[in-house]
Amino acid sequence: MPVARYLCIFINVGLGEAAKRNVGTGANQIPDMGSFMLSASVPGYQKLPSGLIIQWGPIDVPLTSQDTVTYFPIAFPNRCLRVFATQDYTPGSANVGYIACAGYNQDPVKFISRAGVPGIGASFFALGC
Repeated sequence: MPVARYLCIFINVGLGEAAKRNVGTGANQIPDMGSFMLSASVPGYQKLPSGLIIQWGPIDVPLTSQDTVTYFPIAFPNRCLRVFATQDYTPGSANVGYIACAGYNQDPVKFISRAGVPGIGASFFALGC
């Protein structure tokens, strides 16, 4: 009779399918807040239960025109899917240029970029798993 008693509780209380699920990151499980790791600093990252990781931070553009290596805050366990680089503007600086990077980057720990104007401010946004 214990099964019938629990079934009666589910029906009477109106609990839906979510009440019958286990907590975890597998199929048909409900993730708890520990599955959404966040480092809200700069540089920072967000880990999602699906395994997708979002990372962001500054790019230290040198004062000479050369390639710049930027390391991600944490290594992607498998690979980086995409990196987006953008120039930051400081009002009154008159530094307007561009920055580019190899957007489809397989390296899990770093990427390489180059700025059109040495010393400009720049940032990145990366997706990986």
